[in-house]
Amino acid sequence: MLNNNQIAIEMNIIPEIFEASIGGYDGPSYEVKLQPDGTVLYQHSSDGIRPLANNPKENGIEVSEEQWREFREALDRANVWTWKKYYDSCIVDGTQWEVTIEYKDASVHSGGSNNYPPEQEFEQYRAAVNALLGGKDFQ
Repeated sequence: MLNNNQIAIEMNIIPEIFEASIGGYDGPSYEVKLQPDGTVLYQHSSDGIRPLANNPKENGIEVSEEQWREFREALDRANVWTWKKYYDSCIVDGTQWEVTIEYKDASVHSGGSNNYPPEQEFEQYRAAVNALLGGKDFQ
């Protein structure tokens, strides 16, 4: 018998995989990761690229089915499924970002170093993550 989370995954409401990070070497950094129980682990560090390595502030966030539906719709509008694998500016310092999202019918694995997909698409994606996190920062 399927539990509610498995049913939502089967219906393409909740992704099978969702991991995202954004941040810089000397500024705030953020990581999010979908957990097996359906919550989203949110980690934030004010002083470095990898929150896990820098005593992060960590929160498990409950996400409603409606929030997941809105998230998927926003990802579709942002055309994330067409993003290149990597966007590079050839500058080492600055902002690094990465996203992996997998649904049964669509997936993206993309990232960058001081370079991004089209600005409007990337801002729509970031806004979608912020909304999924209930307004928590992801910048």
